[in-house]
Amino acid sequence: MPVTVIRALAALPHRGATTANERRAADLLEELLIGYGAEVTREPFRTPTTYIWPVWWMLGAMIAGLVGASFAPWPALVLVGATSLATVLYFDWRWSPASLLPPRGRSENIVARQPVGAGEVRSTTHTGDRTTLVLMAHYDSAPVSLLYLPSMVKGFRRSLIASLLLTMVAVGIVLLEALEIGPPFVTWARWALAVYFLAQGVAASFDYFRHGFTNGAADNASGTGAAVATARRLWASPPAAWDIVLVLTGAEEVGMVGAAHYFRRHRAQMDPSRTVVLNFDNVGSGALKVITETGSLTPVVYDSDVVRAALAVAAEEARFSAVKPAAWHIGDFDTLIFARAGIPSLTLSAQDARGLVPHLHRPDDVLEHVDLFLPAQAADFAWAVVDRLARDRGRAGQAGEP
Repeated sequence: MPVTVIRALAALPHRGATTANERRAADLLEELLIGYGAEVTREPFRTPTTYIWPVWWMLGAMIAGLVGASFAPWPALVLVGATSLATVLYFDWRWSPASLLPPRGRSENIVARQPVGAGEVRSTTHTGDRTTLVLMAHYDSAPVSLLYLPSMVKGFRRSLIASLLLTMVAVGIVLLEALEIGPPFVTWARWALAVYFLAQGVAASFDYFRHGFTNGAADNASGTGAAVATARRLWASPPAAWDIVLVLTGAEEVGMVGAAHYFRRHRAQMDPSRTVVLNFDNVGSGALKVITETGSLTPVVYDSDVVRAALAVAAEEARFSAVKPAAWHIGDFDTLIFARAGIPSLTLSAQDARGLVPHLHRPDDVLEHVDLFLPAQAADFAWAVVDRLARDRGRAGQAGEP
């Protein structure tokens, strides 16, 4: 059952990336997994301490360029143009130079492999005739954000896209002033944009400076508990010729940094035809969903055999009849980088009747608001999906299909 892991993580005040509490959570998870007989390694990496600081660097550079256009329009144009590009890359969840700016700290992924002697003799790579299943969940918790108030979060994607378009408008305005061909109102528009970006920064960070990090009982102690429970069950009885790897990522709430680090470190070993990623994120409240589309800017459609197996299990097994497909465009999940690389990937999450994640990035993401049935259901569903996928692939192999 996932309850032990959920309660242990939720007992910490928070698990903000790079903080002492995230390290305590990593120690706790390592101890639990070793107690379950797993072979555990820790893979450290450097990361911004929260997404707040890259956002402020980008907003600050944009504001500086807009203000500086009054006396140095051409350097301001370069600054505003570079910042607009960096911002679009960052919020499309791609590499951006903003991620290299301070303050930075140390986070780490917890990687666990099935106990020696469990199931078949396992491989240490992602290659060969065996399939590697990467069970994934992030264990850090998010900064509290005013933008995730239920009254505001529905418009999150529209607001983000509008803000990114305005960074491009800012480039045009500064260009007009540099060329000295703009009408008089352009100067006023430039100052209005500077005020707008300042207001955006205040809105994005106000509640973080008031409240710090969430407790993260649902996001994502629930997913971590479900991932550990699924791993233990599969370690005890893995599908034939499958290796089960559990990856608990840090700094997901900074921008999927831990997942990106794991991908870069292990990419050469990850054959898309022999690797499957199954991620659990925020399965603490609402109804379980199979995520089929994400992307705040560029859509990412999940349409691999593992997603089809999940939809088939939901359609055919009565106990999972409430599990439905869903999209999510408010932030993203650890599977993003794997899906973009063509690796079959699936995220299981939960949403309420409005299509929202309850208590997301808010101070009330605490254990009292977690439905402990849901992580257990997510683990059971994941096991059924893996069983279905292994049988489907086995039949395809016997039939000689690629």
